[in-house]
Amino acid sequence: MKTVGVPDLRRTQELFWNLITGPEGVGPALEDLGRRGVADGGVLDDLFTGGPDLPALERLDIYANMYFYRLLDCLAEDFPKVLASLGPERFHNLITDYLLRHPSRNPSLRHLGRHLPEFLAAHPLAAEFPWAADLALLDWTRADLFDAADAAPLSRDVLAALPQDRAGEARFTLVPAFALLRFDHEVVRYWRRLEEIESEGDGDHSKHGAATGNAAREGPDEGAGCVCGPAGASRPDPPGRKRTAARVWRKDFVVYHKSVDEDEAGCLDLVRAGESIARLCQTLAAGRSVGKATERAGRMIQGWLDDGILAGVTLP
Repeated sequence: MKTVGVPDLRRTQELFWNLITGPEGVGPALEDLGRRGVADGGVLDDLFTGGPDLPALERLDIYANMYFYRLLDCLAEDFPKVLASLGPERFHNLITDYLLRHPSRNPSLRHLGRHLPEFLAAHPLAAEFPWAADLALLDWTRADLFDAADAAPLSRDVLAALPQDRAGEARFTLVPAFALLRFDHEVVRYWRRLEEIESEGDGDHSKHGAATGNAAREGPDEGAGCVCGPAGASRPDPPGRKRTAARVWRKDFVVYHKSVDEDEAGCLDLVRAGESIARLCQTLAAGRSVGKATERAGRMIQGWLDDGILAGVTLP
């Protein structure tokens, strides 16, 4: 970048970006650029309008704050349960640290939060909230699948048309808007309790598809406790440490998630690996009679059809 004269458009844009994303504000960012010989203090008056009541530097500081809060609002929308569990102040500080490590690099803010779950796992907050990274993964996967590619779900008629003598050789494919997650903590139950508290507060029991997609599918949460947070706000007891799994999917315009046991999680791994229906049944047969394994497989596949997570079935 030139240090003398008025920079061209590209260098002006680079300067603007460096100033509004400075972690300590526009003034310190400009001083840093000056020490590195990139720009001097006079460049602001050459490029940006200012006045006696509001100098150019203060104008840029206002813009920089607006830019940060726009990113904060965007990430709050993508991670609503992380925000609810950590609280606004901790969430604000987390996002400040996150954006210093992972600034927005894409014209669309759609991808801004993709690194937050792994970042949170290594953040100092993880010592106080060891389950927060799992919760962030669930939040992000739900947000990520909302605009995943569409695919028509598999119909029962197509499945029923398979030749009886070769049905075991068939292989399922999953819809693109699907993910299988594994956690170290019971965050699905915790997510649901946060949703219930939110719904109790605003009277909207259909938000995020909870009535048909999340709370209802999980069943009653017996023995779930609740403690009082700041200003009397309710928050659930922290989730326990336990290896758990969940599947997340979108059906029409609603994203759902559901806890799954290790049997179902293992079978979904096999489906993604291109294994046959017979292989799924063999896996379920371990420790079960043939009749019980067949019944379990039938119920499981029926659930997949009902939820629309299967996109097709093919014979080799």
